[in-house]
Amino acid sequence: MKLEKNNNKDKKRRKTILITISIIVLISISFLLYNTFASFTESEEFPMMKGKVDYFAFYKGEEQIDEMPDKDNNEDLVFDYGKCDNGAYVLWDEVEWAPLVKNLSKSKTKCALYFRQSSGIDFIKNVSTIESGDGLYKVSHEVNGINKEWNKIEYRYAGSNPNNYVKFNNETWRIIGLVNVATARGIEQRIKIVRTDGIDAQKNFGNYVWDRYVNNWNTSTLKDMLNGIYYESTIGECFPVINENQDTQNECDFTGNSNLPKGLDETARKMIDKEVIWNIGGVFPENDVLVNVFYEKERGSVTGNSDYPIEWSNKNDPLGKHNGIGLIYPSDYGYATNGGNLGREACFTKELYNWENNIINYQSECAGTDWLKPIDGDSWSLTPNSSYSRGAFYIGLYGYVRNSGLYSKGVWPTLYLKNNVKILPNSKPEKEYGTIDNPFILES
Repeated sequence: MKLEKNNNKDKKRRKTILITISIIVLISISFLLYNTFASFTESEEFPMMKGKVDYFAFYKGEEQIDEMPDKDNNEDLVFDYGKCDNGAYVLWDEVEWAPLVKNLSKSKTKCALYFRQSSGIDFIKNVSTIESGDGLYKVSHEVNGINKEWNKIEYRYAGSNPNNYVKFNNETWRIIGLVNVATARGIEQRIKIVRTDGIDAQKNFGNYVWDRYVNNWNTSTLKDMLNGIYYESTIGECFPVINENQDTQNECDFTGNSNLPKGLDETARKMIDKEVIWNIGGVFPENDVLVNVFYEKERGSVTGNSDYPIEWSNKNDPLGKHNGIGLIYPSDYGYATNGGNLGREACFTKELYNWENNIINYQSECAGTDWLKPIDGDSWSLTPNSSYSRGAFYIGLYGYVRNSGLYSKGVWPTLYLKNNVKILPNSKPEKEYGTIDNPFILES
C-alpha cells in the first residue's frame, strides 16, 4: 500500500510539472505574439492602399511610436522610409500623406513606416501637384533593374517655365525637385538644384571638356574643376577646349573678377550635402533609350568601363574632391517635360534620342515644353557611355539626348541640399512664389 501511495504521488508530481511547463510555454508564445503584433494597427486607415496589409508599425527614428504622425504634426516629423516582409515594399505619397504598398502577394504581411525630423522637403508638402501645364509633378518609379528602395515617389518640376526659381549663392538657380539619392544609410530624398545659366570663366560660352582622356567621373577634369576652383572661388587650371588636334589647358578665374561668373561663397558651400553618393552608371548608346531606362541605368552597375567605380563619394574620390557638385542626369531632363499637347506619357514612350523629331512634334511638344532644354548650346550630363570609354551623354540644343566624345560643351553645376536647408517663400506675398523675379529663398 505504501508503494502504491508513493507511485500516486509521483504521478501527481509529474502531472503538475507537465501542466506548469505547458503554461510557461503558452505564456511565452503569447508574449512573443504580443511583441510581434500588439504595436501594429489595422491597415484600413489608409485609403491609398492597394491590396491588403495586415499590420503596420510606426517609428520616429529608431523609437517605436503608437500611431502614425499626422501630416501637420507638432513635432514636424516627415516620412523617411518603409519596410515590409513577404517581398512587399512601400511607396510614399507625400501630398496624400499615405503609404502605397506594392508587390502584395501573401497574407499576414507586416510593414513598418519610419519618420524623422523635418528637412528641406517641407515646401513640397505645401505645393500642389498638377496633371498638366507647368508645375510640380508626381513621379513613381517602378523599374526592375535596380533596388526597390529607389521606387520612392519623387516630385519633379516640369514644363517650359515652372515657378521653381531659387536664390542660391546670391544667384538664381532652379529646383529640379525632391529626388531619390543614395546615402550610407540607404535610399533617401533630397532637394536637387541646378544653375542653368552655365559657368563661363573664359568668355568661351561656358564650354569645358568632360575629361581629356576617359569617361571616369571620379578622375575627370570637369569634376576636379567644379569641386576645386569653382567650389573654392579661386583661380586655377581648366580645360575649356579639346578636339582631335587640340588639348589646351587654360587658367580659369572663379573669383568674380572682370564680371566673370563667381564660384560658390561660404554660405552656399555649407548648404551642399556632401554625404550623398552620386550614382554614375553608364548607358549603351542605343536609339531606343526611354527616360525610365535612363533612370534605371544611371543607378545601375555598369559604367563607362568595367574598371571604373559605379559611384562618386567621399570614399572613392582619388583627389579628395567630393564637394558635392555634379551635373544633371539625362533622366532629369526627360522628367522635366510636361508633354504639351502630346502629354507626358507620350513623351515617356519616345526615345530621348529622337525628341528632336519634328515630324510628329516631339521637338515642339516634348523638348519644347522642357525647362531643362538648353537655349545657348549643348550641355553635358553626368552619364557616361558604357560601350566607349571616351564618350558621355549630353542634352542637345535641339532637344535630344545623345552620346558624344568628351570634347567641349556647356556645364550646368548641379547639387543636392542638406536636410536642414529649408526652402521658403520670398518676402513678396503680393506676387507668385518661385518666379524669376520672386524666387524661393534658402534658410539653414
